[in-house]
Amino acid sequence: MKYWNKARIERIRFRRERREQKALDDYTAAQRRLYTYTEGDYRKNALLMLNALGSSIRRQMLERLADGGAMSLTKLSGPLGLRLTAAQRQIDLLERVHLVSTHKQGRVRMCVYNKRAVKELADWLTTLG
Repeated sequence: MKYWNKARIERIRFRRERREQKALDDYTAAQRRLYTYTEGDYRKNALLMLNALGSSIRRQMLERLADGGAMSLTKLSGPLGLRLTAAQRQIDLLERVHLVSTHKQGRVRMCVYNKRAVKELADWLTTLG
């Protein structure tokens, strides 16, 4: 016969919370995959890129990277009047759709323009006509 003591109630509560957290994590990961670049899925990738290019801030960031080459996130966001956290969110979105790639050099996050992604978008758009 099992007794409903305090330790058993805590164990059951802990297991339920862990199960709910895992379900939430799985759902979040699935939603993130929907809005992430997928190799070979040209239609989805093009729609994601067009969605990312819908913001003037992100277009300005891409223009600066295309013209000036690789630069730090601080240098990239300075003339746009963005704080680093806001710039990081914009770069994360651009990186998720492969328009930009980033890497860290010490404490500095460097951003690089991805020409292949733009060529893929252009190729997909020309096939529509």
